[in-house]
Amino acid sequence: MTTTTVAGTPLAENALTRDLLADVGSIDTAAPAFGGTHAWLGRPIFNRPALLEADTAASLGRDLRVFLDVLRSLPDRLFDGEPAALARALGLPEAQAAASDVSARELPSIGRADLVQDAAGFRLVEFNTSSSLGGCEIAEMNRAMLADPAFAVFAARHDLTYRDPIAGMLRTYPPSAHPIAVLTWPGGSHDHLTLFLAALAAAGHEAFACRAGELAYQGGVLTAGGRRVDRVFRTFQLGRLDGSPEADALVRPLLRAADDGAATLLAPFAADLYGIKECLALLAEDACRQALTADEREVVDRLLPWTRRLDRGLLDHAREHREELLLKPSTGYAGRGITAGWMVDPTTWNERLEAALSAPHVVQRRVRPVAERFLDADGRAVPCLLSWGVFLTDGDYGGAFVKGIPGAGQDIRFLGDGSYVGCVFHRKAR
Repeated sequence: MTTTTVAGTPLAENALTRDLLADVGSIDTAAPAFGGTHAWLGRPIFNRPALLEADTAASLGRDLRVFLDVLRSLPDRLFDGEPAALARALGLPEAQAAASDVSARELPSIGRADLVQDAAGFRLVEFNTSSSLGGCEIAEMNRAMLADPAFAVFAARHDLTYRDPIAGMLRTYPPSAHPIAVLTWPGGSHDHLTLFLAALAAAGHEAFACRAGELAYQGGVLTAGGRRVDRVFRTFQLGRLDGSPEADALVRPLLRAADDGAATLLAPFAADLYGIKECLALLAEDACRQALTADEREVVDRLLPWTRRLDRGLLDHAREHREELLLKPSTGYAGRGITAGWMVDPTTWNERLEAALSAPHVVQRRVRPVAERFLDADGRAVPCLLSWGVFLTDGDYGGAFVKGIPGAGQDIRFLGDGSYVGCVFHRKAR
C-alpha cells in the first residue's frame, strides 16, 4: 500500500489499483451489461471496482470471523448463556427478548461489517449481523464489470476474482424439498427483492416472497400463502416486534414453528442482537475484556475504534472531543440518526447529546479515512473516501462493496441513498 496526498487528501492505493487506473482507467457503466445493476440500485455506480490483494481479503475474513464469534459469545460470557438476558440488558422490550431465545444456538456465520480504512488499516464501525444484509446482490455488478473487454483482460492478467455473498449465504442453508419463503413485514411492494429472488433461482433454490401475515402453523407444518415451507429468510429486523398484539400475531406462527424444529429461520432473531451498537461498546467494558483471550482482544482492539455507551458521566468527555466523535443510536441503519460532531456546531452537539440520554446511544471515535482515485468524465483523477461493506459468509470473506462520493469530504450522510456504489474484486490466493 502506497500512501501519498492528492489535493490535501491522504491517498492509499495498492499496486493492483494503480495498475488498473493506468491500464484501464474507467469502465462504461452505461453499457447494457449494467442494466440489472441500475434497476436494482437506482443510484450512481463507480466506474471501476475496488481491488484487494489476496492476503488482505483472507485477513479480513479471519478477523471478522473472530469478531463475530466474540459478539455471539456475549450471552455465554456475561449473561449465563441467555440471549434474552443480553436483550434485556440492552433495553429491548420483552417481546424482542423472548424472540431472541428461539433457535438462538442455530446462528449461521454470516454478517456484513461496515469498515473504514485509515492509514493503519481497516476499522470496523458497525456490524450488521441479521439475515437481511443490504447489498448482498452486489455480485450482479461484478459480473457486469467482467463484461467490459478491457477489464476482463486486466482481471485475467492479474488473477482477479470475486465472492458472491448470496452464494456464500446459501452454503449455510439446510437442504430441503420445499421452497424458501422470503418473508417481509406487511406493507410495501416486493419489487426490491427481484434480483435477490433471481439469484436464489439461478443457484437452484426455489423461493418466493411473502408477508408475515400470510404464515400459518398447524399440525407441525408451516405454510406461507398456503405453500408448505420449512426455511424462512427473514428480511425484517427484530425491532418490528414491538409487543403489540398485531406484531405478536404476525410472528407467532414463525416462532412456534422454529421452536418446534419444524422450520429453520434464516437467521434466528438472536442474530440481530449482535448488530446493536451497544454490543460494540460492551467489548470495551472491563467485564467483557477480562473474559476475552489475548488473541481476541488483539483483533477487537485493532478493528474497533473507541466506542462507549452514552451516559451522563460521559457528557463532559463527549463535549470536549466533539470534532473527533460520532453520536449513534444503538439501533438503526444507513446512517439514520447519526450525528457527526465535526459537522455541527457545539450548541447543536450538546443538544443532541442531552436528547440522546433518553434512548440507548453510543459515542464512537471518528476514523479518518484514506482515499482512492477515480477518474471523472474528463479523465481527471478525483480522490474519494470509501466506506466498505465486507461480507462474512460461511465463516470466511464473502465479498464486498464500497460507497462514497468522489471529491467530497468525510460525511456520514452518504451512507444512505446519496452515494456512488462499487463492487470489489480480489486477487486469487496462490
